[in-house]
Amino acid sequence: MKRILFNNASGFLMVFFAFFFAVQVRVSAEAAEMPDYEHHDHFMQGMEMPDMKAGKVAVEIKTEPASIKPGNPETITLVIKDAEGNPVQEITPTHDRSLHVIIASQDFTVFSHIHPEDFGPITPEMEKTGEYPVHYTFPKPGRYLIGVDLAVKDELISKHFDIDVAGEPGMGMPAADFSGKKKFGDYEVTLSAKPARIATGKEVTLTYNFTENGKPVGDLEPYIAAEMHVAIISTDLRQFMHEHGMLPGMKATEQEMHHMMMHHGGIAAKFGPVIEVHTVFPVRGVYGIFGQVMHRGKVILTRFMVEVE
Repeated sequence: MKRILFNNASGFLMVFFAFFFAVQVRVSAEAAEMPDYEHHDHFMQGMEMPDMKAGKVAVEIKTEPASIKPGNPETITLVIKDAEGNPVQEITPTHDRSLHVIIASQDFTVFSHIHPEDFGPITPEMEKTGEYPVHYTFPKPGRYLIGVDLAVKDELISKHFDIDVAGEPGMGMPAADFSGKKKFGDYEVTLSAKPARIATGKEVTLTYNFTENGKPVGDLEPYIAAEMHVAIISTDLRQFMHEHGMLPGMKATEQEMHHMMMHHGGIAAKFGPVIEVHTVFPVRGVYGIFGQVMHRGKVILTRFMVEVE
C-alpha cells in the first residue's frame, strides 16, 4: 500500500478510517463479481481473455504463444485497464510486489505463486501501458486457474481465469484428502478450523502449527512481506481467494491494517510455530488450501483440503 508515516495519533486515525472504507469497497466489489465467472477455451479461442470489471478496473490476460502446450515456455501478460479501456497507471504495490499471480492445476498437483518482478524490474513502459508480463511453463495438459491480485489507488482487486492447456491425457479432479495433519519434507504441519464445521458466509479461523523433526518451529521468517501467503481455490475453479497469515490473537478486523503496516516494518523477523488465517468461504463445496511460509531461507509449500457446508 502507500507508504505513510504516522507522525501523530490523529493522522493514524485518519488513515485507519480511510483504509476501513477501502476494505468495504473491496468486499462489495468481490461479492458483485462472483456470479460473472467465465471459462476460456484459450488454445481454441485466441490470445485475449477479458475478465469482468470490478469498479472501474478490468483485468485481461494475453499469452504468447497463443496456443498453450505443456512443456513450452509461455509469456502471460496481465493487462490492467480502466472502464474506458485505457491503461491503468496507478498500481499500488502490495506485499512488496506490483501484482501477485497464482497458477494451480485442476487436480491441485501443480501450484505456483509468481510476480512480474521475479523476471526483472518494473519498467516505465509497463507502467505506461498497464501491461505486466510473467513467464511460466505449464507442466502437463489440462485446465488451470490463474488468479491475479493487485491494488489500484489502494483499492484491492482480485480476479481469476481458467485456461485449458492442449494435450492428452486431460486432468481429473483432485483426490479427496481431508487430513488435518501432513508431512512436507522434514516438517509436520497441522491445520485446524474454528469452528470445526465450516459454513458458507461465516468467518472461520484456520490455524497452522509447524514442527520440524518433532520440535516446534519458532523461527519462521517473513515471506514476501507476510507471515504466510495462502491461496484458497474451489475444486471447480470458480472460487479463488488470496489470503495472508497473522500471528495468533490478532482480531480479524485488524488483519487488513496489519498487512498495510507490513510495508513499514510491522512484521516480526522470527515467529511461529502457530499462524492464523481468517477468511470467509463464499459458497459450499470442497476447497484446496495452499500455504507458503519461509524457514531458513527456504519456502515451504503446504496443501490441505476442506469441505464447506
